[in-house]
Amino acid sequence: MILLNDISQTVLIILSIGLLISTLEYLKKVQIFSPNGLLSWNVMQLKWTKQNEKSFFKPLFKLFSAPGLAALFIIRCLLIIGLLFFPLQSTTGWVLISLLGVSLLMASLVTYYGSDGSDQMSMLIIITLILCNLPAFTTGKLRDIGIWFIGLQACLSYTVAGIAKLVSAEWRSGTAIKDVFSTKTYGSKKASLLLQKYPSANRFLCWNVIVMETIFPLCLILPWQYAIVFLIWGFIFHFFTALIMGLNSFFWAFMATYPAIYFINHQMPWHLF
Repeated sequence: MILLNDISQTVLIILSIGLLISTLEYLKKVQIFSPNGLLSWNVMQLKWTKQNEKSFFKPLFKLFSAPGLAALFIIRCLLIIGLLFFPLQSTTGWVLISLLGVSLLMASLVTYYGSDGSDQMSMLIIITLILCNLPAFTTGKLRDIGIWFIGLQACLSYTVAGIAKLVSAEWRSGTAIKDVFSTKTYGSKKASLLLQKYPSANRFLCWNVIVMETIFPLCLILPWQYAIVFLIWGFIFHFFTALIMGLNSFFWAFMATYPAIYFINHQMPWHLF
């Protein structure tokens, strides 16, 4: 029997590894939040203070300086480490993950220009775990709903991404991946040259991503020995995306949803028959 507590804890542990890595990355480059930095609050605050300089966020301005955010990131690291020692279903564990969620929300006020789909997925998972594991008020049914929500959201994300690629001429023509690898931000000179040399490989990779992302929800209803192919594909896809493009946050955010997909797949026969 698959235990909901174990699935929830596994989701949290995998996600926490990714959050710890991304938080340490922010600590390493914390000067980007300095007054002259790329994510200076002098600029970021304009989103919140266009009409009124005395906005709700005014008391928090000092926190969004480089030293203030460094302190916030250090606290976040301590919260993540603490979650390794306290189960999610315990009162202490729930308080720790709630504080972790607060730290993510606060930091998002100044990092919104650099956020991506992995940040949204991470925040969604954190909020779901908080709401579905409230001590003394949470039932097994509510935890069940939370796990289903995480797994279904992952499948929806893949399918939407696949359909978006399907309607793109660049992806259908088989040039998109080569073009991405040719960029400065997410590119790789070696990978770009390799795909230029073998255009058929580029077409195969493009259509491989389109097809697998679009039909990814099949992993929920197929027998496990076939469904696992989708999860292996997802692992390889995100691993090489992280390796070549540097998008390691996507790897951990989506790997954290795979235990939920595993749970749904093993529950599905009870709903179909």
